[in-house]
Amino acid sequence: MTPDSNMPTPEDDPNDTGQGRRLKRKRPNIKRRKRVVAAGVSGSVLAIAVVSLVVAGFPLLNNAGGTPVVVKTTPPPIVVTTPAAPETFPAFERQDYVQPEVPETATEQVAPTTVTVGAETTGEIMPQGLSGLSLDTDHMVDVQMNPDLSNLAERLKMAGSPVLRFGGQAADRRFFWTSTDEPIPNWVVAPAYPTDTRPIIKVTPDVLRNVNRLLEAGDARILLTADMGHVDAARTADYAKYADEIFGDRLVGMSFGNEPNGWGPTPNPYYELRSDPSWSFEHYIAEAMPVAQAVVDAVPNVKIVGPDVYTEGWWKDYVAAGVPNLAALTFHNYPLSVCAPETPDDPQSRSISNMLSRHTNEASRAYAEAAVAVADTAGLQTWNTETNASSCGGSSATTKNHASGLWTLNYALTQASAGVSLLNFHGGLEACKGGAPMGPLCDTGTVRQPSGDMAMRPGFYGMMMTNKLGSGDFLRAESAGSENIYAYPVKHADGTMSVMVVNQNDPMAQAPAEITLTLPTQAATGTMTQMSGASFESEDTTRIDGLETNGEPLETQGKIPGFNAGDQKFTIALNSGTATILNFTF
Repeated sequence: MTPDSNMPTPEDDPNDTGQGRRLKRKRPNIKRRKRVVAAGVSGSVLAIAVVSLVVAGFPLLNNAGGTPVVVKTTPPPIVVTTPAAPETFPAFERQDYVQPEVPETATEQVAPTTVTVGAETTGEIMPQGLSGLSLDTDHMVDVQMNPDLSNLAERLKMAGSPVLRFGGQAADRRFFWTSTDEPIPNWVVAPAYPTDTRPIIKVTPDVLRNVNRLLEAGDARILLTADMGHVDAARTADYAKYADEIFGDRLVGMSFGNEPNGWGPTPNPYYELRSDPSWSFEHYIAEAMPVAQAVVDAVPNVKIVGPDVYTEGWWKDYVAAGVPNLAALTFHNYPLSVCAPETPDDPQSRSISNMLSRHTNEASRAYAEAAVAVADTAGLQTWNTETNASSCGGSSATTKNHASGLWTLNYALTQASAGVSLLNFHGGLEACKGGAPMGPLCDTGTVRQPSGDMAMRPGFYGMMMTNKLGSGDFLRAESAGSENIYAYPVKHADGTMSVMVVNQNDPMAQAPAEITLTLPTQAATGTMTQMSGASFESEDTTRIDGLETNGEPLETQGKIPGFNAGDQKFTIALNSGTATILNFTF
């Protein structure tokens, strides 16, 4: 990620609780990283990972531009065998799924697209609850954490076992753990913006117990970040001990500090946690290792993850450092990292076209593949623990609209198919009006008087739809036709299959896309569920099956139009601007 130093815009001014939670910075006099885009395929798109990594000595980490580079090889084509005498299946009687009405303006034809799904797996896993939330740690004491006073638990439950990550800038600046109810220390915290008066928050075992009630009610898990702004190994070990006792198996891990690669001297004192101008990974790991060891000594089964950085230069060193109980390599990534000044022709500036472009998708995939390649050398998982379309402050064309929901879903599945097994989309729980605009959820109350009633923005619908795909093995797939159509097939443990088809063509301008799908074998049943929205720009039209929930369950989903029992190959017209899960039994 390339951080941004922009302050909140007036319409999104957080005052005590808003956008400042998410502020990132841009280090002075450092050239912005360029992402290398994987080779494009004219007229033919490989939406699933059908390549193998060839990495020797990890030169991808430190090339001239600081950009990950992965050499790829092309696998043999997918071969699907059609039986000479097709099996006869009982008729599948169910009413066809009805998509939203297509606007009269949607007349531009989309290139007919073919998707061929093979029987071979890619080697990557679609995990349960892939997409979760990332929040600043000071949200732990918010009213929304109390399931008696908020519907946040209901939202989490609809998301399908997500991970709630507590970290962000607050973790190392405004978070004080005490198991003995000590008074909050008089730490000096530089303001993030001129009106920043946010207090240091105290977290006690009772606070953790309240959060655990939320997790239990919402069937969610938790990822914690320890305070490294005020290094105290014994206090951190005590924090881990209580977290393990209270959360149990819901605790997926603990990291040490948030984005430590950015703690060195900077013109903005809010970001500066270390005054040494030579601050480096070596300095960080010298501080973190004793803390990690103290935590493991206190809680032998705790999983350590890290380093939670936005620069790839730390990955290899962290993996090789001998961190005890290390379970996952974690990184942060915000693909559209140009904030101000923005130019229309810059592929990393904030626009709908950039957010949904093949260029951005392939660049994000290359970055994920590079992280996975490093993690694989040590047998670690790879987690993207803080992400969103952009880290820039204020509203933009990438916030709150249906396009952001499509991006959230497609980005998550691109990352997962590259080998990432957890993503946390960063935001807040602040007011819908005046709070952080990028947050997947927002409170319907005011900035200073939250209601506890959480509204779901398009990004959260994208998270729910992603996790609705279900866990299993990614299958190989080949696509040809529209470059704005992606396919992600997953084989589930019970032998069923789901194919997520993401149609990122413009719903207001482009007609439904004719998609011909070929399966590895004949299917007995086929149903579908769909996320749609009125237009890319619309802010409150994103729905799943027309519902303000995670949509229809498998048992009541409509039949895929054009599908008949026993089909191995069929054609369906899917509306532009949609994400559709096609579910099959065999």
